[in-house]
Amino acid sequence: MWNIDRVTWILLFLTFLFFGIRELGHLSNSLIIGSIRHIFGIWSATFMTFTFISLYEILYKRKKSSGIKIHVPLALALIFPVLVFVLYFSGIQETGLKNTLSGLESLAWIFGSIITIFTTYRLGTHAIGGFVNVFMFFQFAAYSALLWKLLGFLGTIGYPAPYYIRESIETLFGLFGLVAIYLLLKMLRGLSHKLSRD
Repeated sequence: MWNIDRVTWILLFLTFLFFGIRELGHLSNSLIIGSIRHIFGIWSATFMTFTFISLYEILYKRKKSSGIKIHVPLALALIFPVLVFVLYFSGIQETGLKNTLSGLESLAWIFGSIITIFTTYRLGTHAIGGFVNVFMFFQFAAYSALLWKLLGFLGTIGYPAPYYIRESIETLFGLFGLVAIYLLLKMLRGLSHKLSRD
């Protein structure tokens, strides 16, 4: 029951990979690069959400892996490049394209964070095996992501927050996320060794 399937690890890897690529977009001032950066942010949020849905099903619901878990986020992820293609060739200005994708990324992170808050809370308060020792870091990370992107979304509709505040919250999200993943891996390895000895 504590054997986390390969699909979940793939989803987790893609979450960090796409978030890292998103952050590289800060190195360019190009509006097109900025738009592409938001696509990677949407992908990261999507795969993060399905990672924790998967962990919730395996560790809390005791369900086995399903191929749907990888197909659904992939299908959702593919929608956004198509959307960019349609918007770009429909004549939208580059600024408008970037702002649209920024708003969509904010919504993706907001919904994903809410789901992550729920799933990690249930795991931390109901699942056995030590998840209670790590779930608060996931909660901190999810709340940081929620606040970070809520401020970003408010900015797109005319209520901007200072840039340094949003960047500070984003940094906290990254730090809490890394600590949480490290502790989760350590917990699962410990459980695996314990079960193999038993």
